[in-house]
Amino acid sequence: MPRAPDPEATTNGAPLAYFWGDDVLALRRAVERLARNLGPAGEPLQVWRAEGSAATGLDELALRLGTAPLFGGGLLAVVTDPLALLRSKADRERTVALIERVAAGNAIAFTELLGTGAREPAAASAALREAIARAGGHVQRLQAPRSGQLAAWIADRAAELGIRIEPPAVKLLAERLGGGVREGDADRRYQTELAEAQLELLALYRPAGPVRRVDVEALVAPAVPASAWAFLDAVATRHVREATALATRLAAEGTPLQVTVTQLHRRLRQLLELRARMAGGAARRDLVRELRLNPYRAEILFRQAMAWEPTELQTALEALLEVDLASKGLAADARHGAGGMSGPLALALWLAEQVPPR
Repeated sequence: MPRAPDPEATTNGAPLAYFWGDDVLALRRAVERLARNLGPAGEPLQVWRAEGSAATGLDELALRLGTAPLFGGGLLAVVTDPLALLRSKADRERTVALIERVAAGNAIAFTELLGTGAREPAAASAALREAIARAGGHVQRLQAPRSGQLAAWIADRAAELGIRIEPPAVKLLAERLGGGVREGDADRRYQTELAEAQLELLALYRPAGPVRRVDVEALVAPAVPASAWAFLDAVATRHVREATALATRLAAEGTPLQVTVTQLHRRLRQLLELRARMAGGAARRDLVRELRLNPYRAEILFRQAMAWEPTELQTALEALLEVDLASKGLAADARHGAGGMSGPLALALWLAEQVPPR
């Protein structure tokens, strides 16, 4: 089974680093590892986290890093939002120049936490990453475990922490934390951080070990990350209970209802177009070419479209207008001011009435 990237992989002594990825815990551990590697006599460097606007932040960084320590260890400056220092060409040039003036004994690390679904670091940081690589520093991607990889990560981390945990407990813990979520838009940034916290809690509960499946059942509440793709697929396949649960999780994680409604509208329109063309005799291979669909994704959409009659999709689209209005605090007749139904309640009612299978 493939393993998640190891944040302990930074081992050389270069005083420069750029860590990027979608795993909060891995980014933090990479910085801690760097501080230990660079510190004198096994003592880690003092970590200082840089803050401030592009102008003041660069000035303070230059001041703190430009002076070599006279006694003891030096300073590791950690810039947790490097893009704030890279907004203009002048700022980018100043930041690149700064890494050439880090005094002996000091170090600097930039950490870029990617947003949900992002696969590459920001283009604005390219020159900085290239300069650090040329200088022999660390430029490393730290990716959160993907679908099916979280259980292996939990087992490895438990071993590192000296926590004895049985395989069935590992499997259930991974399931409860969303290890089986396949969608690419799921927010995995805090998944390993939460898994580590749950491991430590379970270890306190079973100090003599081993942690068993019943312990996970008793102590670990489900915390599966929500996915807009999974929600749309659940609606499109007419799995109303799953769609309702996913809608609740999306709302709890802060997804605006207006965004959810817009995505729903787009998917239903897409299914309606496919269903109408297929009813008119269009061949699937022709639709893939004409609509510029990914072939794999097209097969999923074709199956979803066949779960609906065109009239059902049209009715669902028309009913979605009331959900949109309710999400904005308006009645079904927008001219008459605020409505009596909240947006979340309107969506729940829409799901109950429009999505159940025929």
